[in-house]
Amino acid sequence: MTHARLLVALAIVWVALWFALLGAHPLFNPDEGRYAEIPREMLATGDLLVPRLNGIVYIEKPPLQYWTTAASYRLFGVSEWSARLSAGVAGLLTILIVFGVVDRMRGRDAAWRAALMGGSMLLPVLMSHHLTLDASLTLFTTGALAAFCLAQVDSRDTARHRRWMVVAWIAAALGVLTKGIVAVFLPLATLTVYSLLQRDFQVWRRLSLARGVPVFLLIAAPWFVGMERNVPGFFDFFFIREHLQRYLTPIEDRQEAWWFFLPVLLLGVLPWLPSAARALVTGWRASAPRGQFDVRRFLWCWIVVTFVFFSASDSKLVPYILPIFPPLWILMAATDEETARRETARTAWELLGCGLLVAAFALAQPLMAERFAWSALPPTLQTSLLVIAIVLLAGGIASHLVRADLALAQIAISAAAFGSLGILLWAARALTPIYSGEPLVRALPRDLRSAPAYAVRDYDQTLPFYLRRTTTLVEERNELDFGLRLEPWRSIQNWVEFEKQWRRSEQALAVLDERDLDQFQRRDLPLRIRARAGREVLVSRR
Repeated sequence: MTHARLLVALAIVWVALWFALLGAHPLFNPDEGRYAEIPREMLATGDLLVPRLNGIVYIEKPPLQYWTTAASYRLFGVSEWSARLSAGVAGLLTILIVFGVVDRMRGRDAAWRAALMGGSMLLPVLMSHHLTLDASLTLFTTGALAAFCLAQVDSRDTARHRRWMVVAWIAAALGVLTKGIVAVFLPLATLTVYSLLQRDFQVWRRLSLARGVPVFLLIAAPWFVGMERNVPGFFDFFFIREHLQRYLTPIEDRQEAWWFFLPVLLLGVLPWLPSAARALVTGWRASAPRGQFDVRRFLWCWIVVTFVFFSASDSKLVPYILPIFPPLWILMAATDEETARRETARTAWELLGCGLLVAAFALAQPLMAERFAWSALPPTLQTSLLVIAIVLLAGGIASHLVRADLALAQIAISAAAFGSLGILLWAARALTPIYSGEPLVRALPRDLRSAPAYAVRDYDQTLPFYLRRTTTLVEERNELDFGLRLEPWRSIQNWVEFEKQWRRSEQALAVLDERDLDQFQRRDLPLRIRARAGREVLVSRR
């Protein structure tokens, strides 16, 4: 690709902005509060084995990202930025892995195309700046996928093949330590579908099981063994309840229609929809004779298997399909220049259309809110949407103006898309009162932040993070039910006992839904309203 110096300069600016945006807004409920608080408690207690949330045993997920976030806290202090650092680094490394694989297999031009697309695509960028486990899982599944493909390409070189396969097994083990056995199931399911489609059964003999399995177990097994020894019922809860029952039944109350991930994928690939559509439609076509390893077909099988697997589940959340995006970037980038030019021109038109739609929504939203009794957007967010619309329109126009130069046209699109997402991440702070407990704690005088705190009939997962200590749950269990069955004294089971403790306290804090405020007042409990955020109310005893 031409303009190498320009691309390197833009990459440096992009990386700087990538990390700067990690602290763009306070933590949002529930995921960000949860995954920021668990590692904070690990450091506070010194217990790196058993994850605890709000002081209560919490074993829904393995600990690897908790450990990396705890290390981030140790190095940079406890903050929103350091809490999101693991997700941000994971997203960046995923793009670098894809760049390296495409550079090796298709050349530098295609590698830059893959990086430009991956670094400006809506869902991967947003999820790399939102604290969940999905960006880390995607890093390790991508690492395993890339190493496996390189091992098959180098299968005639026994030493190189074995090294790449050991890397694949290590990445799979780290994936298991991040989010469980899904990190192993997806590769095995993909390999099964691929070998049947390609009639390539020799690939099963090239898995280096004798070397890979011991390495995998050495990395992944110790934590699970230690947990079973220290937490009664761990295996049953983690493998049966959190894997099989969560997948097969609606116990998490996250059931959605079978087509839920179709619009997620459609929106998630923006603005690179033309290239993504071509890759998905044509990626199944063979690029190697039957019986030989076909990288393109294998990557396509990964995308389809992962998409179908999560679509069939009774538990669906938007980030779940994030692991399909890196192989999609590879298929999108691996095309001839003529096709790339056509798709880039269509993407520029798409960018213009998105800009017009965003502008129309931002301008019409106040009238729509008044007409349909909706909540109007905060002024800051409405202004940000108008700026985003201008950036998208400018990017689309610029891409058309330089369309004779494919590299510049793609750079214009990528810069506009990433810039728009950066503005959106910054503007999300306008939603803080709705989705975060940070405003409640910010409103507290510092001398009150050490008072005993209660979460009454609702658990704001960001509250312990901002208080820098745990709270006591009152008539609230939900996802902490397993831990509370082990240690029931860590919560207050009924209102009567809470009322006794509240009256005995010299000073205390409580966060509750505004609907429960009436019960405080009806029972003449001493209170002083300190702050409100959305439907949450923070009160003190005096």
